[in-house]
Amino acid sequence: MPVRQHQARPPRPRGRVTAALVLVLLAPLLLMLSATTLAAPARAAEETAEPDPLAMSIDDLDTVSLDGRTKGRITLRGKVTNTTEEEWHGVKVYPFVGDTPMTTSEELAEAAEMPADALVGERIVAEGTYAAIPDLAPGETYSWSLSVPRRQLDVTEPGVYWFGVHALGSTTPNTADGRARTFLPLVKEPNKKAKAEKVSLVMPLRRSVVYNGDGSVNYLPGWTRDLGAGGRLFRMLETGAEMPDLTWAIDPALIDAVRNLAEGNPARNLAPTDEGEEEPEESGSQSASPSASALLPSPSTSADADAEEPIDEEAEAAQKAATVWLGRLEDALAGHNLIALPYADPDLSALATTDPDLLATAREHTAQALAELGIKATSAVAPPTGYLDRAAVNLLEPGAVNLVSDRMFRGTAPVIADLDGHQMIVTSSGAAAGGPGPNDPIDAISVRQRVVAEAALLRGSGKPLIAVLPDGWHPPQSPTSFVTPWNKAAWIASSTLDEALTGQKPTSITTDKLRYPRREMKAEISTDRIDTANELIGAGEMLQRILTHNDEVASDIVSEALTSISYSARKSNTDPAADALSEVSSELSSVTVAVPPKVILSSMKGGEFQVTLSNELDEPVTVRLDAITDESLRVATSEPVQLDANSKASFNLAASMLDTGTHTALIVVTDTKGNPLGAHASVPIRPSQVSGVIWWFVGTGCALLFAAIAVRLTRRIMKAKKVRTSGGDE
Repeated sequence: MPVRQHQARPPRPRGRVTAALVLVLLAPLLLMLSATTLAAPARAAEETAEPDPLAMSIDDLDTVSLDGRTKGRITLRGKVTNTTEEEWHGVKVYPFVGDTPMTTSEELAEAAEMPADALVGERIVAEGTYAAIPDLAPGETYSWSLSVPRRQLDVTEPGVYWFGVHALGSTTPNTADGRARTFLPLVKEPNKKAKAEKVSLVMPLRRSVVYNGDGSVNYLPGWTRDLGAGGRLFRMLETGAEMPDLTWAIDPALIDAVRNLAEGNPARNLAPTDEGEEEPEESGSQSASPSASALLPSPSTSADADAEEPIDEEAEAAQKAATVWLGRLEDALAGHNLIALPYADPDLSALATTDPDLLATAREHTAQALAELGIKATSAVAPPTGYLDRAAVNLLEPGAVNLVSDRMFRGTAPVIADLDGHQMIVTSSGAAAGGPGPNDPIDAISVRQRVVAEAALLRGSGKPLIAVLPDGWHPPQSPTSFVTPWNKAAWIASSTLDEALTGQKPTSITTDKLRYPRREMKAEISTDRIDTANELIGAGEMLQRILTHNDEVASDIVSEALTSISYSARKSNTDPAADALSEVSSELSSVTVAVPPKVILSSMKGGEFQVTLSNELDEPVTVRLDAITDESLRVATSEPVQLDANSKASFNLAASMLDTGTHTALIVVTDTKGNPLGAHASVPIRPSQVSGVIWWFVGTGCALLFAAIAVRLTRRIMKAKKVRTSGGDE
């Protein structure tokens, strides 16, 4: 018989009648205490459980499940850390196992939420089954290992059992000072192929990507940590390369960000990109995995960048880690099923309501990015929370892989749901939730054991287990020790998505079957952020139009804008797109126009005045000038004007007027399509009044002249008459 240490368990209620009787008897007492309860808040509700003084982890478990046999041993390895300020002596690590199997996914979900100090199993204290720990100084960590004979685990019924370890100090021989727990299924007839459970794992290759205002990648230390050897993203590739029939869900935004880091994390590039271009390869050259040459930056590009501007230590460290990671990516993706998320994994429900066109942009950007990398993948969506609202469901593409959580459906979720022709593959929310505390629920062993536990409970149901590994999960330090027990479990049939869904027919559902929690609605990316992202994309298009020899910057800015509306940006308090928009707007406004203080036309019919365009950018630009006037003033727009880098050019604009008043013209710098860039200048314009004065004087002079002539003629005539009259009288 196994030697066990029994622990006191809380009594179970005997029934509803007993509970009702207790409530009746206690009612007067509860009424007497109500005033006290209202006056002072209950501490039990406010206080959180204190962490164990000894923090435990299970880093390695050499089996994923038990069978009906009692032969062999089970080996566990992990770490224990002294979190107190006191030294601990005589610590021992004991295994424990539950005595009652869990047989439903609901029981697993409840178990995963149980308090860390809940009594869930009995310790095995037989000699040779525990690990003795040397004295632990404050903050010290020690790696432990123990091996338990299978016969010591007195479990025989199929189901899922609690399994784990307790750490006990010498002063507390009966109370656990540290705990680590997981799930361990017992499967009968594990080698019977007819009962093999199809399990399809989907590993999302996505991460929060944030760009600085200048287009460089933000927070390099975090990237260096994740991409470097032993980092989370590096271990993800190592594990994925070993897992059979894995499906990678790729966000191209992650790969693009890593490529930027491998190039030294340069700022946004405005330099010429249309010189020495080569014809792109045919789409038929794409493969299920990228080539290293497509992933890694070209040596010439890197060398030129280094020669122009040396990078700092942080950028150099990130560059080295990114280069190694990209070199490993090809092997990790090779031979696996690949699905591609919309670029930057945008908030689908938010876009479906506010701007569906932006979702189309994200899909197009993914197709473009994968084509450049030579990757062939099926279009997909896989929201991290597993939820889509009704509007987002309407935007699902036919033939795409649409992964949603079983929590999205009321009642029993189907394997494949069909809502008005929009098909969704339903994934296990339990598998994505990971294991129980107090250890990290999404560490490697916790996630693996939760997946196999869910699979064991589905065995024989005819339903496959589709599991999307949770974002942020911690891949194992040793992929081999993680994957080998999985591969040895004959009752698990590792399958691609297509294989797992073979024989499964879509189930038609109605809208009232869907669930979209209020917390999801509150968490959605705001309309303001989506508007800012659109403004940034528009500004990027204008910037590319004015740059004479650059045909890539608009695409780069689309990448930056989409990362600002991703699921990972939901909890961010800052909007990187706003910073980028400010930077791009400043670059657009670097092409300015100067006008005279005032313009006087030679006549209302027309005239010209001089303007000066200045390009303060380090790259050549092509722009136009437009004029905003009232109905009485006309100013001709210019033809496209090319300006060299950091140069000026002057030329004349023609103007005409319909009256003699003074009118103001707003001279605006635009791109070649007439969109204002930001720079402008105002100039008052009026016709010259010199001609009017001259003609007034001429007219007046002529009038006086003719008047004088008339007067003199009149006088002469009158004088002549008078002379003739005088001569007649004589």
